[in-house]
Amino acid sequence: MLICKLFRQIHIYLLVLFMAHLILFADAALGKSIKKDTDVVHWVSAGESLHKIARRYLPLSEELNVSDLIEKIMVLNGIQGSLIRPNQRLLIPLVRSSPVAAKTVPKQVDFEAKGIYVNRYSMATHKMKRLVDELVAAGGNTVILDGKDMSGMLSYRSKVNLASEIGANESPVIGDLAKLIHYLHKRGIHVGMRLVLFYDQLLATSRPELTLRSMATGDLFEDNGKIAWVDPAHPVVQEYNLRIAKELAEMGVDEIQFDYIRFPTTDKIEYTSSSLDEHMTPRYEIITNFLARARKELAPYKVLLSVDVFGIIAWDRSEDIQMTGQKTQELAQYCDVISPMIYPSHFDSPFQNIANPNEQPHLLVSETCRRFSGLLADSEATLRPWIQAFPLGAENFSEDYVLEQLRALKESEARGWLLWSAGNKYGVAWKALSQPKDVIPEGETISASLLPDDLD
Repeated sequence: MLICKLFRQIHIYLLVLFMAHLILFADAALGKSIKKDTDVVHWVSAGESLHKIARRYLPLSEELNVSDLIEKIMVLNGIQGSLIRPNQRLLIPLVRSSPVAAKTVPKQVDFEAKGIYVNRYSMATHKMKRLVDELVAAGGNTVILDGKDMSGMLSYRSKVNLASEIGANESPVIGDLAKLIHYLHKRGIHVGMRLVLFYDQLLATSRPELTLRSMATGDLFEDNGKIAWVDPAHPVVQEYNLRIAKELAEMGVDEIQFDYIRFPTTDKIEYTSSSLDEHMTPRYEIITNFLARARKELAPYKVLLSVDVFGIIAWDRSEDIQMTGQKTQELAQYCDVISPMIYPSHFDSPFQNIANPNEQPHLLVSETCRRFSGLLADSEATLRPWIQAFPLGAENFSEDYVLEQLRALKESEARGWLLWSAGNKYGVAWKALSQPKDVIPEGETISASLLPDDLD
């Protein structure tokens, strides 16, 4: 009886031991499987959502945005719908143990950029990768991303105090900008970051003491019914933008591009700035001095510094310089790249003996580049224009329209090109760029030499 009882206990012990080994083996096998597909097992806490979990792990994944990571988590865990429950076990697909740190890829001043503008909304969606794929297929190598747009909102969560105070970083579309930059670098893309400087609706409305004011009434200056222009001469405004620029440089971008680096354009100069009042400093000196300061403070980061200017500034008219503060010869001393916005449909008709500039994209781009090249002759700055890749205002917008502009750039002293479409719709441009390189668009063009050297 005792012996039978002993054998029974031994049998149970061996069975338990066997089951334990079986469980350990299964766990080890499962561990290998998990290790292959994921680096972490996450146990859901009460109140957690897939969005919150994905946002937490995004810096460690290969995905560029939260929605993509959520989709991958759902597929990996066989989740139908978006509901999860407390204590649910989730496998999280990760590819690194710590957030990636992007590094600036320094370029020569004459780097031949061929790129597109990508707004802050496209940056955060599936569209980002598609745009990059299409750009690379078309022979491009550059993207200009939104760092701060005309609304004053930042596309990422900044650590700059003033940005937090006015809510500029409350709704960042990019949870991990450094990872996006890293991804673009892996694709061989030159990464520029666009900063809209002195047109800043959020800063102007949050800090009215920083805005331009009506010279006649002292009221806040309005542009098309909007209070949006801050004072380019104000130290707080300058410091705010420079801190953002340096923060982006530290995150690994390759180029800082200043847009709206000017005063507003109005028929009458009817607003005032603190510097203009106190010192009667010419506007172009205010803008140039700011750029000189930016050049000095960004130098340690080895990023290219570029500025966007109006295409009409190529004619170097005193009234345009006085109004905008953009004087090409001065700006060129303190930046690497001048990017004039040469959009044929944006020139008034008639212009320079052309009845309708919109119908002569080759001519307009050629002549504008020729004039800018002359203004840049005594500097080391590179000419890299923005050209029109959108139909607004262009009655005859087509592949040929884009090709005419590209051909004009190729025949000029410009180095590279940037395609502008505010909505990031580049279908027509991709078709143009897919044409054989020796294709010349049909249609007669006028030689730029026929244009007069002045506007009279």
